[in-house]
Amino acid sequence: MRRLATWTACLLAVAAPVWGQVRPGVEARPDFSEMSRAEIRAVVRAMPKGGDLHVHLSGVPYAETYLQWAAEDGLCIDVERWALTDACTPTDNLIFASSLTPDQRASMLDSLSTRRPNFAGRSGHDQFFTAFDRFGWTRDYRRGDMLAGLMTTLAAQNTFYVEVMWMPQSRPARDLGAAAGDGNDLAAMDTALATDLPALVEAAVAETDAVEARARALLRCDPEVEVYPWDPPGGCRVTVRFLIQANRLLPPAQTYGQLALGEALIASDPRWVGLQLVAPEDHPNALANYDAHMAMFRRLASRGAPVALHAGELTLDYATPQQISGHVRTAVAAGARRIGHGVAIPYEIGANDLIADMASRGVAVEINLTSNADILGVEGEEHPVIWLRQSGVPVVYTTDDPGISRSDLSSEYARAVFDTGARYEDLVTSARNALAFSFLSGEGLWLDPGSYGHMAPACAGQIDGDVTSACRALLDHSLKAREQWRYETLLARFETDWSARRR
Repeated sequence: MRRLATWTACLLAVAAPVWGQVRPGVEARPDFSEMSRAEIRAVVRAMPKGGDLHVHLSGVPYAETYLQWAAEDGLCIDVERWALTDACTPTDNLIFASSLTPDQRASMLDSLSTRRPNFAGRSGHDQFFTAFDRFGWTRDYRRGDMLAGLMTTLAAQNTFYVEVMWMPQSRPARDLGAAAGDGNDLAAMDTALATDLPALVEAAVAETDAVEARARALLRCDPEVEVYPWDPPGGCRVTVRFLIQANRLLPPAQTYGQLALGEALIASDPRWVGLQLVAPEDHPNALANYDAHMAMFRRLASRGAPVALHAGELTLDYATPQQISGHVRTAVAAGARRIGHGVAIPYEIGANDLIADMASRGVAVEINLTSNADILGVEGEEHPVIWLRQSGVPVVYTTDDPGISRSDLSSEYARAVFDTGARYEDLVTSARNALAFSFLSGEGLWLDPGSYGHMAPACAGQIDGDVTSACRALLDHSLKAREQWRYETLLARFETDWSARRR
């Protein structure tokens, strides 16, 4: 508790703004209509962005990083598939990753990303989803390195919260689900899973410990200092939470085994905060089992598990009108608090009613502009994000797989300006949404998440004055309020500095 109190005292030392309130030293906020694209990129990179709620851990590293690790670990490159393999004896088709020629290196960068359209004759969709298989040998045992890289990258962008998707104990969870039933009678499966789940949770917690320990060691974080204080530099200041990413392409019982582990982890370990469902939504298995998956999530959400769902990552190029007409609506009905992508919302039956319902319920949409352009070819005015913003649906700009897309959170924010006409105020709202609609525990700092006109009574009216004991108590006892206050502090500093440079 002493550390939390110290952290709160440091945090309160800098005033935090209420949106729309004019603060001393801030004459004007950034106006993108007066800036070149280059200046917009610089401003967006410097501004605090709240957090990233939709990022797959194995999709974070750029291809260059995967190649560096492969060279360090003695892995080989299959020059027919342009894929990483395990350690090997070089042959005609296998060469050491450390001995790539410049041309071979360029082909590997193309193979592990979407930077070159139609590489190896693959569409953007196929190139994106198959890239994971081509760096698969590295992605599991380098998770701590991946996390350290993500934390460093976010901190460099003045962003200090992230919810990361990955799956600990993936194979054992699948096997446990397969032994527990067929995925139809979920009550019977819960009973069958109950005996063996505690041991699996223990193993998953140990795996999480190892990933975090490796990341913090690489970042040179003090293991005796919490993530939250202002003292540690760089990535050590980033608050990390994890989402279980269950695989929708598996037999349903195996998918439920992963979800059951996720539910138990959330109950046991505060670092795990929610459930997700990943892999191509247009895959035949995903389409065939969609209703079964939604029944699983409906059951888990009814027991209190926070749910964010990939839904509506479809166009008519990859699904029929019938298949594309209800995925987002069904996900919302199943208890999803956030929707990942939502590109197919315009194709849903009763789309206007769905939008109004999502706005009313506060169901946020995680928007991945670069990913949607690369995979689905949906961008600019074709993207539903403009409609969502105008309709009051909470929007959060996120990265998805920044290493594969060769993007980052700042680039996604800049793309929102260039391609969809987002204003600075829209970006600040997205940043606030990233925390308000996160799965962090505790009471939020705002009474009206999404519009941000009224702060919680405990802290209202104290922006430029003394902080009451009631406000300190809220920040001491609520992780969400604490992260939101940190963001407001960063935003105040950014806007004050920006305004001062414009005088």
